[in-house]
Amino acid sequence: MKKQFLEKAVFTVAATAATVVLGNKMADADTYTLQEGDSFFSVAQRYHMDAYELASMNGKDITSLILPGQTLTVNGSAAPDNQAAAPADTTQATTETNDANANNTYPVGQCTWGVKAVATWAGDWWGNGGDWASSASAQGYTVGNTPAVGSIMCWTDGGYGHVAYVTAVGEDGKVQVLESNYKDQQWVDNYRGWFDPNNSGTPGSVSYIYPN
Repeated sequence: MKKQFLEKAVFTVAATAATVVLGNKMADADTYTLQEGDSFFSVAQRYHMDAYELASMNGKDITSLILPGQTLTVNGSAAPDNQAAAPADTTQATTETNDANANNTYPVGQCTWGVKAVATWAGDWWGNGGDWASSASAQGYTVGNTPAVGSIMCWTDGGYGHVAYVTAVGEDGKVQVLESNYKDQQWVDNYRGWFDPNNSGTPGSVSYIYPN
């Protein structure tokens, strides 16, 4: 009787240990540790997911700040690194974002479309990126010169201009943004990491539209 009890106990411990090991492997397979420059869109693209679903399943929304070192729960299998940058995946990411925001009135892939996808409060007919600051001001939105999380960053250069959505502001004044059509990459992502908004290489004077 005692021998049977010991054998059963040993088997139970071994089974428990196996379960723990398997559980850890499963956990590793279902999580992703954020790297510098990652966004919900880039991680979703890597795991063949929808960015909005990825944010939601981690208790966040698409505009939530995420930082290197944080862990996200993911579904699906990661694509190889060389596949993640393939044009086919780019198209898929753009399509998924557009489907998730069907009321977006701006041309797919443009900077205005990208900001409208994440800042749904932005106006539907604000024109080109260079027009957004004046258009928003005319509709009663506050426009200023200080970056703030959740604001829309505008470059006004007398031409098409550019816009991006501010996701982080550092103590040194540097920012992180989500944007589309940066260097002709026509899907929403964090391309620049931390950068100085007044020395970004994007032409034009910088201002910010704040949500009401």
